[in-house]
Amino acid sequence: MKFNSKLINDSMNNSYQLKIEQSINRSTMFNKAVVLKALKKCWALDFNPKWKPSNPTVDQDSVTSLMLYDIFGGEILKTPKPLKKGWHFYNRIDGKRFDFTKSKIGNLSLFNRFEDINASPEEVCNYFETEDYLTLRRRFIRAYEEAIGLKKYQYSVS
Repeated sequence: MKFNSKLINDSMNNSYQLKIEQSINRSTMFNKAVVLKALKKCWALDFNPKWKPSNPTVDQDSVTSLMLYDIFGGEILKTPKPLKKGWHFYNRIDGKRFDFTKSKIGNLSLFNRFEDINASPEEVCNYFETEDYLTLRRRFIRAYEEAIGLKKYQYSVS
């Protein structure tokens, strides 16, 4: 099933998730180190069959860039992939480029030149399944909450 924005909106319409996202947007500035720490907890084998400890970001660029755009705003950008057909997606937040999923061979980045072409959320949605987005978003919010201490918004079941 391809990405469906209505499904996303319906599934994210609970007050807990909205409080977390509003709190992230209102009370914290974008912090690259905190975001990276949270993302590293989110990418895993059960989420992506191509996942490897040596390259946990493989094929995560589209879903990650949309999720970060939805939470922190900014822009989604793209550049051609250097070794294969298609696009590599990343973000510009507060005027700065952030690429948390840039591919590497050893210590060398495969993206030495970014074209910074604007991409729409609708375009990015064509590259992943809705369930992948929901899983990553849920995991990221929990990991980010833990990293910045938003304990007061933790949901408890009585």
